Amino acid sequence: MKGKIIALLFIITLTSFKLGSGTAFLTCKSDSGRTEFNAELQDITGILEKAELRIDQTKMKYTAEESHIIFDPKNGILTLYIEDETTSDYPNHKYLKFWSIPSSFKIIKDEGHHQIYEFKAIIEGTEPRKNKENHTPKIVLNCKLEYEI
Repeated sequence: MKGKIIALLFIITLTSFKLGSGTAFLTCKSDSGRTEFNAELQDITGILEKAELRIDQTKMKYTAEESHIIFDPKNGILTLYIEDETTSDYPNHKYLKFWSIPSSFKIIKDEGHHQIYEFKAIIEGTEPRKNKENHTPKIVLNCKLEYEI
């Protein structure tokens, strides 16, 4: 009986750990509040699950059609490049470039299974608003990246 209890406790202990991968949540907003960028990244450096750019209440959604992510927290680097399928609203080009400003990069929490970073970043891409240029200007954002397994 004692052996069964020990085995049961051992199994419960093993199953209580969170193993595997997780989604990192990137949330960014400009000082004016007019521009927001949110993205979900599998394991931070993995696959872009989804992203959305909003400027003046006009949204543009991105999928993982083609995306590239570079993440190096020790050097304050997070870059994203997304190229998505064109649509009838955006027939020429639908892309987004995002890069952190390394000097602003702060590690808020780094406990292996739970990480939080804050930094400033620059974003530019296809302009989501009608009657504007084809591409946005470079916009500075205040960002938070949170990842937990």
